[in-house]
Amino acid sequence: MKIKLCVFFFYIAFVSFSQQQAGDLALQFSGNFVTQRFEINNVPSRIIQGNVYVKIGKFFTPNLEMGVKPNFFFTPNIRVNNQDPTKNKTTLKTSVGFGLYGAYSFLTADGKFNPYVGAEINYQPSGNEAFVNLGPYAGLRYFVTERINIDANLNWLINLGSTYDQSTRNSGLEVSPSLNLNIGVGVVLGKIL
Repeated sequence: MKIKLCVFFFYIAFVSFSQQQAGDLALQFSGNFVTQRFEINNVPSRIIQGNVYVKIGKFFTPNLEMGVKPNFFFTPNIRVNNQDPTKNKTTLKTSVGFGLYGAYSFLTADGKFNPYVGAEINYQPSGNEAFVNLGPYAGLRYFVTERINIDANLNWLINLGSTYDQSTRNSGLEVSPSLNLNIGVGVVLGKIL
């Protein structure tokens, strides 16, 4: 009986906080599927990859969140067999990227929905090359409990630069902005430190 009472009071204490307060730390796990077009010498190509990322942020006010965003990219790597195309081999290449973000939340009266807007800058590896992207995003958190939320956001990233060599860039490399729909689960951890 004492254990049940302790668990009950711990639960009440845990859920009695509001969704986000100044000083709270937040953790989010999300994933997306990315497809992006580019051209080299007027020959269209496409990048296809999956992305899993973790956002670790701090609320500096109840509305303003800033943090880091480690990324894990999964890209198909196709080894072409010119003699027999049916023997092409596809492996999954994993790359690690990193980003910084800032977001402003619009707190609602009921506390269940939390729309937000923000901006991010990312270092994004793709195969043997890498890109630096910058852009805005907007999203919505739905709080399932006082601390746990489902997060969906849409970002639009503009390419600022890449590691492609000068001859590739001189040959007419053009990278279009990428549009990503991210869906994940977040937890507001509260004031840890």
